[in-house]
Amino acid sequence: MSNKYIMDTVRQKEKYFEKVLSEDAIWQNYLRTILTEGLFGEWAWAESLYFIWLDISGLFIFGLQPYEVEPLDPEFHTQLPSLEEFLQGIKLKLIPVDVGEAYRQFCWDIYNLEVPPLLDYITFVLTTCYPEFQDYFKQQENRKLIVGKSKYGTAYVDPPVIRDLIRATLLELAKRRIDFNRIKSLYELAVNNKLVHQGIVESIYNRLVLHFQAMFETFILDYNLLNYSKLASRGSEKTKIPIQTWRGEEVEVEFGKFDEVNCGFILNVTPLNLGILMDRKIVYKPNPKAPADVGTPVMAQFVDWKVRRMISRYRATGVAFGNYQRPDEAISYHRSERADHYHTFRLFQHHLDRIVENTLRNSGLDAYTLNMYKRAVAMLIGHKKKRHKWGFDAYRDMTEEEFKSWWLNYWAKQGLDINILNVLYSRLKVCLPSLRRKLENLGKRIKERRYQLAQSYLL
Repeated sequence: MSNKYIMDTVRQKEKYFEKVLSEDAIWQNYLRTILTEGLFGEWAWAESLYFIWLDISGLFIFGLQPYEVEPLDPEFHTQLPSLEEFLQGIKLKLIPVDVGEAYRQFCWDIYNLEVPPLLDYITFVLTTCYPEFQDYFKQQENRKLIVGKSKYGTAYVDPPVIRDLIRATLLELAKRRIDFNRIKSLYELAVNNKLVHQGIVESIYNRLVLHFQAMFETFILDYNLLNYSKLASRGSEKTKIPIQTWRGEEVEVEFGKFDEVNCGFILNVTPLNLGILMDRKIVYKPNPKAPADVGTPVMAQFVDWKVRRMISRYRATGVAFGNYQRPDEAISYHRSERADHYHTFRLFQHHLDRIVENTLRNSGLDAYTLNMYKRAVAMLIGHKKKRHKWGFDAYRDMTEEEFKSWWLNYWAKQGLDINILNVLYSRLKVCLPSLRRKLENLGKRIKERRYQLAQSYLL
């Protein structure tokens, strides 16, 4: 490793400290959150609304338990540290809240009702749907294959990879950029690698497109955003929106109520057994405070409650970024273990880049293509070791051969040579488990040690 590169990474370490970890950086980042709160709120409403309703759609269509869904904005609450924790650099404690506890808190905040902190699929149905539809919806819990009980052709097998693809990973691939040609290309990788049945992927893809068009091409009360959505034609009880399906067909979808968009069976759009036949009456019952059979559905108010809480936590971002750093460490990057931690990651990445450069030294590649191979190798390490990245569980659940096949096909679609990718994989294959383990342990080491040291004061 050259002295020039070492000095460059030291400067990067200093810049990282100055922008994120120093006391001045934490204060400046807090001020930035105040200035950008409006922009973040706009993003939160558009992004969260879309993905929360897609999660709810998955609950009904695939019979998922609410605790199985991995939300885009996981619930947590902030808590000030004890003196011992503060001395160990814990500026703010972020306490995760599971979906049952979040629902209990929602019912108390909005309706002043006490409910047990349990939210399984049956409770979800009983809470949100009219009684005449509940028996039908309860049957959806049997969508997962149970040997000797499920009917062939009406249930799906859900080993870990399939479950995680359904509950979050396919949505994560869509979250990065709403370009449906790109999304379809990525979804086809899952199908071609036999990770998931095409019918399931087709159902999720078509529901993505349908929700997206419904959000921006029409207006549905309690679902759409003002100034984003278009109003339906005057005097019309139904609205029509155009979509292009998974099979490339141009379809004009007509509907009169939102539950059809959310989980209903729609001819030429929904694969058989992956949509619910809808009654003329709306399925979702109004909230318990509504005076009659009118009013905002419980789920719509739950979405509203979640998004507002997400926005309310935004100002904690700057402090959270500077967490796990003792007061004396915030004075200089030379003292900061968090800065050292960042520096170690940069050196690790440089080591991987040098392996790629040495392997492809005489290949005649231009700088742009060479950089793509470096990013491919970074994915080879990173995707299997993500700890807190939403939607990455399916990659962890894949066998090494499944992940290799996914990785090769993914980068081949980006234009890289599959033979060169195989050479790079072969060179790293032996050390992949240890490299991933090292990065994962490095990522959680500081937090765990600081909490342990804080507890040792009390012993």
